[in-house]
Order: sequence, then structure tokens, then C-alpha cells
Amino acid sequence: MKLNLPKKYISISQVNLFLQDSKKYMDRYFHLIPEEPSIYMEFGKTFATDCEAFIKDGIVNETFPTFYVDKMQPFKGKESEKEIALSINGVQVKGFIDVWDAENNKVIDFKTSGKSWTEQTLQDSLQMRIYSMAMFTNGQEIPVSQINYLETKVVNNKVEFTGKSYELNYQFSMNEMLQAIDLVYETAVEISKEYDYFLMNKDKIYG
Repeated sequence: MKLNLPKKYISISQVNLFLQDSKKYMDRYFHLIPEEPSIYMEFGKTFATDCEAFIKDGIVNETFPTFYVDKMQPFKGKESEKEIALSINGVQVKGFIDVWDAENNKVIDFKTSGKSWTEQTLQDSLQMRIYSMAMFTNGQEIPVSQINYLETKVVNNKVEFTGKSYELNYQFSMNEMLQAIDLVYETAVEISKEYDYFLMNKDKIYG
């Protein structure tokens, strides 16, 4: 069954948004209402840019947390912002891995949310399951998924690092990855149904 989706591909952030708040998803991808910027979004983008600069060129930007420089050393020269692509029953899934460590067969992601990550959070992560599956299809062994968590707090409406950080590692089972594949496809089917309805009633909606 060919699905009709608002974009040519689907990302895990899109899937998570639809599952968490389908109205917000439809506002953004059906009605094309831009996402309002937030202090967390801007902070995350800056940190991602800083990480890429360090990993690729060894550059320590002014906004990069100095307490984390030593812990970043093992990632220098690794493949950063690696694009992944996975086809699930014709549905194209795309995403970007923060760091791909081919030598140690690791999918590495940085998290800076105020809410702490735990081993259970990692095990439940749809993003990390799908990224693992994408890299597994390119290799022979299921990669280890690693989360590098940097704790943050909000002070005077500004996001700041607390100086606390740690890493979590987990290797998904084939069953866990296949469950994630099923969830992504099932969600894509639901999105397609909603999108078909939206297109059929677009004139009525916008009057």
C-alpha cells in the first residue's frame, strides 16, 4: 500500500510528534504553521554546531562547555552528522546520527534536555532503535547505542550547563528494533489517513 505523506520522507522526530500531539503535527506539516522557537531549541542547535566543529576540525567555539572538552576528545575525527536512510515498506525514513564510531560500532547521540536520561529512557528511545537498525543493515553486528547526557538548567530564561554529564550504553535486540520498525510504519499509516482526509477537505477547512 502506497502511503500519502506530507513529505517525501519521515523522521523519528515527526513520528514522536504525531504520537505525542497529533494536532501539533498536523498544524506543522499539513497547515505549514512554523514551529515557534524556544530557548531549548536554540540552545540545542548551538550545541550541535559546536560539537560538529570540534569533531571535524578540533575547534572549541566560545559557546562550547569547557568542562566537556576532555570528554569530547575520543570523538575527534569520527564521522559526525551522519545521514541515515531506511526504507520501511516503501516509507522513507531519514535522520542524522550525531557521531558514528565505525571502529567501535557505536551510534552516539548527545542530549542536553533538562529531563535526565536513564538506561530505561535509552532502551525506550524510538530514535536510537531506528538509528541502530539503520546502521545494522549496513554492517554485520548490531551497534551499541550511546547517549552522552549533559545536564542543563534554566536561569533567568536562559539555558545553561550545570557541569554534570554522563554516558549510557545499550545494545538493542533484533526484536526491539523490529518493534520500532513496526511502530514507525503504523504511525506513517495513520498520518497518511489523516493527510488524505485533510486534502479531500482542504477547501472546506480554509473556506
